[in-house]
Amino acid sequence: MAEASDSQRMVPARVGRAVDRIGALPDDVLHRVLSQLSSREAVHTCLLGQRWRDLWRSVPIINVSFGEFEDSDADDDVEDTFDREETFKKFVNRFLMLRNPVGLDEFRLDYSSSTGDCPDDANLWISHVLQCNAWAVKVVNRGEPLKLAPGVFSSSFLKRLHISSAILVPGFFNQLQMGCPALKYLFLYDCDIMDHEIFSKTLEVLILSEEVGFDDQASISAPSLVTLSIEGNLCFGRLPILKNMASLETASVLLSGDMTDFDGDAIRQLLAGLSDVRSLDFCYADRKLTMEKNFRWCLTFSNLINLTLYTWCVHADFYALIFFLQNSPNLKKLTLKLKQEGMSAITGELEDRSFICEQLEIVEIICSETSELLPRVTRFLLDSGIRNDQMRIVTGGNPMYQSPKTSLMF
Repeated sequence: MAEASDSQRMVPARVGRAVDRIGALPDDVLHRVLSQLSSREAVHTCLLGQRWRDLWRSVPIINVSFGEFEDSDADDDVEDTFDREETFKKFVNRFLMLRNPVGLDEFRLDYSSSTGDCPDDANLWISHVLQCNAWAVKVVNRGEPLKLAPGVFSSSFLKRLHISSAILVPGFFNQLQMGCPALKYLFLYDCDIMDHEIFSKTLEVLILSEEVGFDDQASISAPSLVTLSIEGNLCFGRLPILKNMASLETASVLLSGDMTDFDGDAIRQLLAGLSDVRSLDFCYADRKLTMEKNFRWCLTFSNLINLTLYTWCVHADFYALIFFLQNSPNLKKLTLKLKQEGMSAITGELEDRSFICEQLEIVEIICSETSELLPRVTRFLLDSGIRNDQMRIVTGGNPMYQSPKTSLMF
């Protein structure tokens, strides 16, 4: 008992010495350490001692999450949810009020609104952090879509913006263009886009993900854009028209959803805006689409070096695959990701089914070990002049469409 008692008395002393050693580090190092915590956890470090009392007030990253205020044992009724939202709002307001007037790198907001009418508080928080020269803002919403006020996005320092589950009212993109002249990266997840024109001179990365909705025919014009990703279920409108994409090098497109104008002309128009890219990942996951006989695509992918396609392009007639190979004279690598054959396909008739890929170095086929499509695809390639030594079969890999956003997010 005596030994156990001595051991218990030693633990706080050891912890205290460890805290003292960490506390001896310079302020800027400790601020970076605290930035790895949520803002609520960072505030709790003030209990460690006098040295830590005010460090949280100057952290360069604010990370506030409604999830930390959820009670797994509480009833999930409207009144309880409202109470948690109010507690969360009070914490964020208090945190921002007590924070020292120093520069800010990032603001990460994991928000919840049971009404979606939002949110004067969320708009005020975004405006406040941009006045603190935050260069990155991420707003993740758990509740009803937020109606963000375009006017709060005014900062010559903002470079990266991530918004999820929001209604982007008319004028939003014009405000970004005029009010955020340094913006390089824009990620929109599950957002309704009500602007008809999306224009930016500065954007280099644009990602439209999941339930992206266009109110009507929209156009995207971004002369500095290098990377474009359109993925998920496109709904409520038509495919966007891509214009002025002179700098675009990499594009990833997943077409699925309930589009009101989803035909060959719309797809041709979209591909025309991507015709100068060097790397293209293209997945069609909508209903079967049969093109008119001898439909004229009038497209050439002169700069295309890397091309990734999926099961939809290898249906019985190989229509879509032949189209891309006929019009990609400088293609060096073709990747085919094959899964169980489904309903999604673009088919048609071609007068000329031949193609020459003089620059093609490798065809990589990713599929399961039991793929029924593999023998038919390899036979087609061999009959078309692709050599055995140019083909590489990868079994056990993931043949599904994989979003590139993981390497681009905050």
